[in-house]
Amino acid sequence: MKTQRAKPSESAVAVTGTATASSMTSYGPTALPVSGGVMEEIFATHGVAMRARRRQRLVMGAKRSDVIYLLKSGLLVLSANGSGDRRQLLTILYPGDVFSMALVPPLDGIGLVAMTDCELSRMRPSALDDSPKELREFDALLGERTAELHARSILHIARLASLSSESRVAAFILELALRTGQVVNDTVTCDLPLSRSDIADYLSLNADTLSRIMTRLKSRGAVATVGRSRAIVKSVKRLSKEVPICAATLALHGRAEGAG
Repeated sequence: MKTQRAKPSESAVAVTGTATASSMTSYGPTALPVSGGVMEEIFATHGVAMRARRRQRLVMGAKRSDVIYLLKSGLLVLSANGSGDRRQLLTILYPGDVFSMALVPPLDGIGLVAMTDCELSRMRPSALDDSPKELREFDALLGERTAELHARSILHIARLASLSSESRVAAFILELALRTGQVVNDTVTCDLPLSRSDIADYLSLNADTLSRIMTRLKSRGAVATVGRSRAIVKSVKRLSKEVPICAATLALHGRAEGAG
């Protein structure tokens, strides 16, 4: 099934619009940008390969703010210490994302946590000092990917600020399905690498509230779960109706063909 990334101009329009069920004719896991292979080649040539085990925490100090990380496989979250004993899960990183500590404020306990086994690569831009052309190309690609990550972070803030608890959960499941799921017609099956408490922290919800919302979404036929680690979106169109700013999610996480 063909998947297409929205162009920047399309994303800008979609963030303020509302997608209708009739406009969504095809969707699926989001592919890397067209230029993605170039970035991966640069990291493969000049970077250092890394692996992280599930639940491993990667704490990175300010002295390493010039290091750029590329997530090759798996899923990471940016985490910090919240008030009391509660964590703050701030951002989800998907394969193809690039990240640097220079992008985040110096919050207490800030760092990356692997939600699955992950493969990464790290490098410093100074590794390209002897290749000015490659450095310029790298800087341009880095700008594109950090801009996309920033747009997704703003979308997440907008969800927390404007959506009901139920719509937040629906938006999260829709995002995860579009990013990582396997598509069969209007149905998407995806893993749930985040635990119930992880999802609750990410969406600023109580874990019991999250459970009640999932029960309601299941009763309406929007989603189903297989154990605690797998979700089935029975109908993307139906689930999208639960998300008032659905068009922004489609634009940034898995554009539907024909969406205007």
